[in-house]
Amino acid sequence: MEMSIESWFNLHYYGFGHGVDGGGYDDDEEEEEDESEEEKPTPKEPIVEVDDREFPFHDDVFYINLKGPRVRTGFDNLPMEILLNIFRFLNGVDRDAAALTCKRWFDAMGYREFLDEVCFHFEEVSICDGTPPIALFLRSFRHFSNIKLTRVQFNGYCEFWDVFGEYLREITFCNCITLTKSKLTMILKRLPFLECLALEEADEFFKTWTPVELKRIEPVCRCLRKLALRKSNAFTVDHLYYLVAMGPNISALEISKCLKQIDAPTRVKILTTILTIMKMRKKKLQAVDFSYTMYDDLFLKQFAEIENMSLSQISLSFFERAPIKDPGIIDILRCQSAIVHLDLSSFLNLTDFALIEISTSLRLLKTLKLNGCWLLTDFGVESIYKLDRLQVLDLSDCDKISDRGFMKAIVDRRRDCMSQLYLSMLPGLTDSVILKICLTLLNLTVIDFCGSDCMNDTSVQFLFCYLKCLRILRLNGCVKISDAGLTGENLPVAVIEIWDTQTTFAICELRSLQELQLSGCFKVTDFTLTHAFRFRELRELNLAHCVQISEPGIEAMSLNCPALEQIDMSDCFHVNDRCVVALAKNLVRLRSLKLVRLPLLTVASVDALVEYAKALRYINIRGCPKIPKDAPERLKKIATLRNIPKC
Repeated sequence: MEMSIESWFNLHYYGFGHGVDGGGYDDDEEEEEDESEEEKPTPKEPIVEVDDREFPFHDDVFYINLKGPRVRTGFDNLPMEILLNIFRFLNGVDRDAAALTCKRWFDAMGYREFLDEVCFHFEEVSICDGTPPIALFLRSFRHFSNIKLTRVQFNGYCEFWDVFGEYLREITFCNCITLTKSKLTMILKRLPFLECLALEEADEFFKTWTPVELKRIEPVCRCLRKLALRKSNAFTVDHLYYLVAMGPNISALEISKCLKQIDAPTRVKILTTILTIMKMRKKKLQAVDFSYTMYDDLFLKQFAEIENMSLSQISLSFFERAPIKDPGIIDILRCQSAIVHLDLSSFLNLTDFALIEISTSLRLLKTLKLNGCWLLTDFGVESIYKLDRLQVLDLSDCDKISDRGFMKAIVDRRRDCMSQLYLSMLPGLTDSVILKICLTLLNLTVIDFCGSDCMNDTSVQFLFCYLKCLRILRLNGCVKISDAGLTGENLPVAVIEIWDTQTTFAICELRSLQELQLSGCFKVTDFTLTHAFRFRELRELNLAHCVQISEPGIEAMSLNCPALEQIDMSDCFHVNDRCVVALAKNLVRLRSLKLVRLPLLTVASVDALVEYAKALRYINIRGCPKIPKDAPERLKKIATLRNIPKC
């Protein structure tokens, strides 16, 4: 009897079928064995360990299968809990590919957690049953939970909402000129379990929605948890009341990048309305986001005066002139002690006293973002040491911070839970603090030192030695980094030296690296790409302005980094057609490619992309003088391309 490949694999893994001749079991032999087992008991067949097997799980996972009868086992019969944990380590693209393996894997990919990570973006299309892409989606055998509509045209009734409406949890309307109140009502009535509604660049929509009738609110979205208004200036008080009334259970309110192009009296009226809404919903409200929206210190004062409101997440940006004594942000921090995530990026008037209040009052804080708070000094930053639950810290562009303040804040206490650290554009830090960071924050997965003078060849060696869990490494503009630091070769001084033994490290030792940013590191050459770029999981790479890289290094990189999806090689003027051919041929997952101002590229690069880049979605080839003007027409032959570049 001929054995299938899958059955042979299962028997081989568990040690069965390894006789002298290596053959399997025939049907007649199985019947004889059954008869003999009835006459007298036989000892259980021992399980032979196979040394050369390749399987990514420990044997304990299959303990029950090993002790039981020989049944069909393998990847498709994994317990669902194990399968979901495996899928959590994959990104959206890999999960989509894995879901095509079998029905069980497809069912796992439909888990709510994975569906929410994928957003289907409809841009500049017609929402009509008879035209693509809606016609294609109506024949789809899967469902989805998150969609975004950008500059779409609504043409009458659409069956799309009836088919997929019950599965949708989040929807975003961005700059939809044809969207009207009646159309929005019709859509929302077909989304019974909608949890997040976002209106972005919706000025035209609000202008057509007049007058606003508040007597009858429809539809009422009982499951709506978040309402977001972004980049809009034309909404009125009535619009706000109506939208909030549609969601009686709203717990998150976002009004970001709004109220910038309206007169002061109207802005004050809307801000007063926002405060009134917060008072009305204070028992259910848990998160507010007013980042990059125009308001004054009086608004913050009144915000702090709302009693019995406990928020867990606050995002605020402030551009106005705040009073030096007792600013409104201090009052908010004192009364909102349950905050877990605090984002004060671009809060230009945030002082050291406010940061001390944060560290004293918000002991539950896990995320603290202070990007662009240029008034902060070491005096205030030192108080961060009190936040023992901190997981994410962003101090980028706080240029008055030095080694003394940072050492006191972070390095002088054990922080196993911290996973993300952003320290870009900090001229006050020196390379002496890097070793302390590496010895203290061993579990960092994201680190950002863009534009910081503290990064040199010795500093990056410390990163490669200690931070083995890094997934995202951003070193844009770190001009002191060279091949010696990235490869560990030809270093003047070894990082670790014990007696006569010297140890150096290469960047390829960061085996979990998924994103690497090296833009502007002009000392990096082909030597690094050839000897140190061996990443199995690297998906995004930025080599813009690395002017010394050329064909040998790019070809080696394309062979040794097979998972690359996004590449930027702008202003690398040694890049030629053969480089593009190597990328297109070897990187089967390539989805985004940026080739700006490359004088050596010709039509051969365009033809190579058309022929080999079957997964390419976005491309930018501006500023290439030898690229012909008909290149956009040629690139249209790539079926997956989402944008048509302008050469």
